[in-house]
Amino acid sequence: MKKVSFENISKEIVEESKYKSLNQEYHHGITRYIHSVRVARNTYYITKFLHLNYQEATVGALLHDYFNEVEYLDKVWLDKPRLHPFLSLNNATKKYNLTDLEKNIIMTHMFPIGGIKPLYLESWVVTLVDKAVAIDEYFKNKFKDKFVVWFLFLINFMSIKI
Repeated sequence: MKKVSFENISKEIVEESKYKSLNQEYHHGITRYIHSVRVARNTYYITKFLHLNYQEATVGALLHDYFNEVEYLDKVWLDKPRLHPFLSLNNATKKYNLTDLEKNIIMTHMFPIGGIKPLYLESWVVTLVDKAVAIDEYFKNKFKDKFVVWFLFLINFMSIKI
C-alpha cells in the first residue's frame, strides 16, 4: 500500500472556497481553518503511527468544524457544542462523498458533549486530538495574557514581606 502524504490528502479540501472561508472566523484564539488543519495534521501522524486508516481519519479531522458562524444566527448559542457536528456533517456531505468512518469522526468529535460515542479508533483519536489542540490553543492564544497578569500578580503578592 502506497503511503500518502498529509498534503496530498488535504489539498482538495483546504483549497476549496468554503473551507478557505474558515480562515475568516476565530476559534480558540486562532482561525477555524488553522484549528482544523492542526487537528488534521496531528491526527494524520498519530493514526499513521498506529497503523490505522490515516487517510480517512485525516479527511474527517479536516472537516470536523466545517461550518460558518453565520449558520448559527437562528440558533441558541448554548446548543453550539451539540449542534455544530450536525452542521459540519451536513456541509461536508453536500461537497464530498464521505465514508462511514469520516461521517462518524465528524459526528462524534465533541464526545461526550452531544452523547454520540465514537465507533472507530480513528474517531477516538480525532476526539482526543481535537480536545488537546483546543486546550493548547486556549492557553497559547486566549488565556495567555490573563495567565501572565495573574502570574505577575502572584509573584508580586508573594514578594510582599509581612
